[in-house]
Amino acid sequence: MMGALTVPAEGPSAEPALAGARSAGSQPSVRLTAEDVCGTYSAMVCRFAAMAAGSDLDADDLAQDALLKAIRSLDRFDPAKGTIDRWLWRIVANVAKDSYRARTRRLAMWRRLVGRWHEPVEAVEDRALDAIANDELIRAVRALNDRDRLLIALRFGADLDLGDVGDAIGLSADSAGQAVLRALARLRQRLEVSR
Repeated sequence: MMGALTVPAEGPSAEPALAGARSAGSQPSVRLTAEDVCGTYSAMVCRFAAMAAGSDLDADDLAQDALLKAIRSLDRFDPAKGTIDRWLWRIVANVAKDSYRARTRRLAMWRRLVGRWHEPVEAVEDRALDAIANDELIRAVRALNDRDRLLIALRFGADLDLGDVGDAIGLSADSAGQAVLRALARLRQRLEVSR
């Protein structure tokens, strides 16, 4: 059984267990399980995620990540420090904040990536980038080999300078710069082929 927790409760069912966890009194204990938490809170967490996320897919990810994090943390819940409601919603809010920060980083990465093409406006790369949607760009990056994906992710996703990229993969800053340029050239080729 995944993550079970002993909390104060009035009886053996999930509802009394959660009621006891909510009131954090000195009642007898029962084991609170992942199923209890999901059964009681999943609908509320999904509604929260639907309102808090930027898209349906992001909402699904947010709800899943929040509930999974709560389930994995069940053994760390301490009824003496507060109610299960406060504990769970703190987790959900933190996962939402993490999701917002990750989305901001992804958008900034794509803006930087698109901004790296320095060819004249009439270049094929510029026309292709202007015409494709973000999902096509993501697919093209994911289709690159592992090393190229790693280089692009370190440079544009993690926003590392070339010296730090080189340190991360065991190259000098100059060699890392050349490797990133080659990876970008291969990405351009993939984007042209997809057109």
